[in-house]
Amino acid sequence: MSGMLIRNLGCIVTGNLDNPVRNVESVYVEDGLLAEVGSTTTTADTVIDANGLALTPGFVDGHTHPLLGGFTPRQNALGWCESYLHGGVTSMVSAGECHVPGRPTDPEGLKALAVLTGRSYDAHRPGGVKVNAGTLLLDDDMTEADIEDASQAGIERMKILFALNDVDRARDLVQWGRERDITSMMHCGGSSLPGTDNITAAMFEHIRPDIAAHFNGGPTPLPDEGIDRLIEGTDMVLELIVGGNQSVAVDVLERMSERDELSRMQIGTDTPTGTGVISCGMLLEMSILAGMTDVPAEKIVALATGQVADHHDLGTGVVAEGLPADLCLLDAPMGSQADDAMGALDHGEYAAVDKVFVDGELLVDGSRNAPPAKRPAIVE
Repeated sequence: MSGMLIRNLGCIVTGNLDNPVRNVESVYVEDGLLAEVGSTTTTADTVIDANGLALTPGFVDGHTHPLLGGFTPRQNALGWCESYLHGGVTSMVSAGECHVPGRPTDPEGLKALAVLTGRSYDAHRPGGVKVNAGTLLLDDDMTEADIEDASQAGIERMKILFALNDVDRARDLVQWGRERDITSMMHCGGSSLPGTDNITAAMFEHIRPDIAAHFNGGPTPLPDEGIDRLIEGTDMVLELIVGGNQSVAVDVLERMSERDELSRMQIGTDTPTGTGVISCGMLLEMSILAGMTDVPAEKIVALATGQVADHHDLGTGVVAEGLPADLCLLDAPMGSQADDAMGALDHGEYAAVDKVFVDGELLVDGSRNAPPAKRPAIVE
């Protein structure tokens, strides 16, 4: 792959929560990787004048429900992954392929489903998006042998989607997964489907998964007392989503910032679901959280990029040398009073997605979903 120089940057919003902004004017990409950040290179096969725009990591949607390819039967929609790419999303994490018609409920069927979807998305990137799928949905009848099977098959994530009847078995399944480096997620809050039960704070305290999925509700959050218990009495990752209760999301983010525990946070969409397909869902959630709290936009971006990647060990989500060049060029949208992308987010607006790269390849040159940039970057 040829080299690419992106110059005349306004800044880099790194995706690193501890060092969220770097005043760097150029980056050099080679063979799909960030070869130089703060580059001294002056020529390349492709040169992009960023025109003062901010360079960020591509967004990493921490909570999606893919099926196969870019189709979702829940909304009978095609091409949704590519549509999310135009919202700045370069990677996704599956919180379970639960919308498969006739989804199996036995251990063998659930393992087979996870293996099938994982290997399918390993071989195919719909619209160019990296879909990290093949999440094992846990069942009361599963044993340690099933978790070992999943591990041997390369499964890296598992989820308690519905309340299991045996909370001791659920706790054991999570621990058996942890011993095999399998990240565990658990549905948090009220039931999202008929015929299923709520998952309570007490269940979380007993089972201790790694991630409390859609902590602000998917769509219904825990009661306030349960939210308090998980914030104050656990160290698990708390995920905020666009398809949940935004009053709770704002409150949780402010509290975690005051506790200096933003490292426990991440952002996702929890789509496609009954909430719908939300192509700019990550931008929407970032604009809500930045616009309605005192947490600066550059740290909100980290919650939507490097934090998700770190919690799932994805090897992307940060603008750093040696990592994949999964990148966005963002600006304030036309008509905004803000001067730049972070100012727009802090004002509660979408940032304009001007360009999106995956592995250094320019896949979006002017988003069809996000508003246009005030000052588009130029491919020279």
